[in-house]
Amino acid sequence: MKTMSMPTRGGFTLIELLIVITIIGLLASIAIPKFDGVRQRAFNAAALADLNNASKEIERYFNDNFRYPADENELIDEGYSHTPGVSFTTFSIRDPGNPETARVHMHINHEGSRQYYHYEYPDSDRDGFELRWK
Repeated sequence: MKTMSMPTRGGFTLIELLIVITIIGLLASIAIPKFDGVRQRAFNAAALADLNNASKEIERYFNDNFRYPADENELIDEGYSHTPGVSFTTFSIRDPGNPETARVHMHINHEGSRQYYHYEYPDSDRDGFELRWK
């Protein structure tokens, strides 16, 4: 006479599923802050590249017009464009018509960043670019 055996079910127990979910949660808690740091560095790199381009565009503007632009709109009219999400929060040029006393002051940042770049030209104490917190 044959005896009937219970069919085996292939599956995971509740404990096994909870352990896997816990491991995934721990890995995510490690990876998400690292990813946020990478995003911040990317936002700051975009802002710095645009600030560098803007400073070069200002000098090109001076070479073409023999004066500095009065505001960022004159720079934009001459063809300067920035990366989406990057904008000037401060843009001023004191005495743009006189290269002897002209002073450029800019702040530029990416909307996703908690920092901004400060630029002062000419400034004998610094190299020009400086990263600051909002």
